[in-house]
Amino acid sequence: MNDFIYYHLPCTSFHEADIRLHTKHVFALKELLEKRYDLVDAFFSKEDFEENDFLLMDDLFNKGKSLDEPESMYLAHFSDEQVRIITNFACSTGLFKSEVTVNDIKDLFECRLSVPLQARVNRHVAIFFGKLREHGLLPFAWQRIVESHKLVSSSVSNKPLRASQLSCGLAQARVANLRKKPNSDILDDSIGFYDSCDVFIQKLKECL
Repeated sequence: MNDFIYYHLPCTSFHEADIRLHTKHVFALKELLEKRYDLVDAFFSKEDFEENDFLLMDDLFNKGKSLDEPESMYLAHFSDEQVRIITNFACSTGLFKSEVTVNDIKDLFECRLSVPLQARVNRHVAIFFGKLREHGLLPFAWQRIVESHKLVSSSVSNKPLRASQLSCGLAQARVANLRKKPNSDILDDSIGFYDSCDVFIQKLKECL
């Protein structure tokens, strides 16, 4: 994918508008290939990929919708052991401003919270959910579900986090993680949390 992007990124046009449009298209495709595995699997495996297929894929991509995934009324159904692991992780990392219980975490993923859990660091919450989604443990629309059910509130304003805030926080964390060089001493708290999530996810998947 990177080879494809790098090959097509240069634009020989001398017109600024053409260069901007070309760059926009290249990075839209990069986002599709990196983040929308569902659409890539569904459309790029078709025997014939015609204009109507592209128009449907483009519409789903731009609206952040899935091809056949119904609107979920919950984030995930985890076993009691998995809920315990998630609770321990949330408490040990200070994911939320108040210490959470097993029941809090279960209600969070079942979308039954009467009061949102307040994030200690918004970006960390975005990373936490993003990692679960990356490993197929949450539905694609997790950001919209968190927003619509008012599951988590901002660390600053205590207002429910919006899907756009979660998306932005996750994107910023990914950029910071990409900047990290092997054996570097970069003091970025988000990078450390990003790495700790990988260890946590591995433990969680062992219980599947």
